[in-house]
Amino acid sequence: MALIFDEYDAGRPDVMFVIQRILERDGKLNLLDQNLVIQPHPSFRLFATANTVGLGNLNGLYNGTQVLNQAQLDRWNMVATLNYLPQAEEVAIVAARVPHLLARHGEGLLRQMVAVADLTRQGFASGDLSTLMSPRCVISWAENMEIFSDPALAFRLSFLNKCDEAERPIVAEYYQRCFDQELGESALPLMASA
Repeated sequence: MALIFDEYDAGRPDVMFVIQRILERDGKLNLLDQNLVIQPHPSFRLFATANTVGLGNLNGLYNGTQVLNQAQLDRWNMVATLNYLPQAEEVAIVAARVPHLLARHGEGLLRQMVAVADLTRQGFASGDLSTLMSPRCVISWAENMEIFSDPALAFRLSFLNKCDEAERPIVAEYYQRCFDQELGESALPLMASA
């Protein structure tokens, strides 16, 4: 069995110390209140995901995360960094999540949407933007396209209105580059969740 701790760096430090023992070679879990020692199966594997790689929230993007103790980090014997998927794979994921959009508009529209997302990621990496489009945000944009049938309006409601007002012209330029049309007037900031 494999156990995955999602958002590991959002865990409370006092809880993380309990897990630390399991991370040792031949680590065991001691349940003191039950006077029980749990030994892991030889094939047991433990995985964790963390947006900050245990370094904590440095830019406000991942509020609520903790800096992980160095002793804790040293017990993870393998660390992998996963970047965003290649454009074709991200397009395929969005198409699978919102198949009606693909059927109605074709893959070209999805490629344009992912291209805008890629530009926001590059802008974030270079310090031009304080937020970026995740694949989840691209999927929300595609779902909103199904509701509004307007890529610009769906984009405003899915991403642009989340951006700092001073950065919106940069984001609008990214949209214009990929869609070859102006984004137009910004919609009023609006928040809604299904």
